[in-house]
Amino acid sequence: MNLDRLEVFLRIVETGSMGAASRVLHLTQPALSHSLRLLEDELGTPLFDRRGRGLVLTAAGRALEPRARALLEAAQQLARDVGRTAAQRYHDLRVGTVDSVATFLLPRVLTPVRRAFPELAIKLTTARTLELLRRVATSELDCAIVAWSGPPDGVARAERLGPYTLRFWGRKDRFPSLGRATTEDAVRELPIVEIEALPGQGSMIRKDAPAYAVTGSLASVKALVLAGFGVGAMLDFMLSPTERRALVHARVPHDPDCALHLVSAPTRTGDTERRLDHALAAALRAALPRR
Repeated sequence: MNLDRLEVFLRIVETGSMGAASRVLHLTQPALSHSLRLLEDELGTPLFDRRGRGLVLTAAGRALEPRARALLEAAQQLARDVGRTAAQRYHDLRVGTVDSVATFLLPRVLTPVRRAFPELAIKLTTARTLELLRRVATSELDCAIVAWSGPPDGVARAERLGPYTLRFWGRKDRFPSLGRATTEDAVRELPIVEIEALPGQGSMIRKDAPAYAVTGSLASVKALVLAGFGVGAMLDFMLSPTERRALVHARVPHDPDCALHLVSAPTRTGDTERRLDHALAAALRAALPRR
């Protein structure tokens, strides 16, 4: 619907006559009448009843008035927002992460990234890797930080950030035998703390296990492991040096190709977008523990 014609309609409503509206809008009366006629033709109904020299809204006109005001106000707000964005060099980043990154890495990353991009506005989504890859591929997300073995599938651009090393950790004073475990079967002899598995995924918990915990997040896994409840799979970057000294980990081999990657949507081709992705990748690498 043409916004100029809606403005003509509203000025006629406010001033009460074609002549007064034409003076407010700096239009000739023929031009004003033509614009109103086009709007009425578009809607398929008269908007005013002509009574002598005055104009009275029809039922259709009364129904249109509040909607026309809302449309014009929304259009004006949009123009203000776009202008503000341009003036402030504003960046709107839709980023997705796996839970481990959102909980244990991202808090260390936000400060240096915002220092490089002061007007940055982050819209964060946390999901499993496969869902994040789908959203990046369809440009629902600008970028995502995912865990994947080898180069991630189905994305336009992926940058490897560092290893994603998952080990089974437990308190030294509670589970000293964990440090000698070299197989998952040996680990399963101990109380397990794990995240609830997705459909089709396996579990480390034995059916006859006398004690175990199933949680909704890695933060809960970490808290229970540090409390000595049981043994849980955790990542190196989840643990501080002090926490690591209180724990022991199993010697079970892990996937050496599994790593964190920053994947970007196919629409992110501009120089500013690439600079932002590079700054995010650099901050993430700096936050990962040095090996």
